[in-house]
Amino acid sequence: MPINTPNHSITVKFNGISNMIALDIEITSPNDRLKIFKTKGIFDTGATSTVITQETADFLGIKQTGVTTVSTASHTGMITSTYRVDLYLKADLKVQGVDVTIGKIASEHGFDCLIGMDIIALGDFSITNYNGQTCLSLRIPSCHEIDYVKNPTLKASLTPATDNSNYTPPKKKRKKR
Repeated sequence: MPINTPNHSITVKFNGISNMIALDIEITSPNDRLKIFKTKGIFDTGATSTVITQETADFLGIKQTGVTTVSTASHTGMITSTYRVDLYLKADLKVQGVDVTIGKIASEHGFDCLIGMDIIALGDFSITNYNGQTCLSLRIPSCHEIDYVKNPTLKASLTPATDNSNYTPPKKKRKKR
């Protein structure tokens, strides 16, 4: 999947701790980029590939490009059709030629795209919850490894928080004499 972007990253901050990592996206057909389907995409690290709703496919008028076998939490080994789309994670971060399948997503809540590991694995993906605020950051392509164990400057402080977060450091065990 080629990336067409001068700026390779996106950061989304949420109010408080979020139990869903989602953002506004645009989906187009590689054959007709003037038709733009605006929706919300939800990140799912448990999904191997990206999924769109039938409504999205119908709106874009995309045609089947192949078949694949998929498994979900409730079904395994299902044969399903594949389609090709271009995905805009923001105006200047476009992933071209994404092979997607059709599935049921929480479209009643405005989600018509489940962003799977085929997109996430193109780069560096992190979720932090510092100061009680969830922050998603995605960079394509990957630039370096993030390792909180090897890089002490990325380690969390074990001193009591001075802000209003609910962080409580672990209690040290006393040695018995």
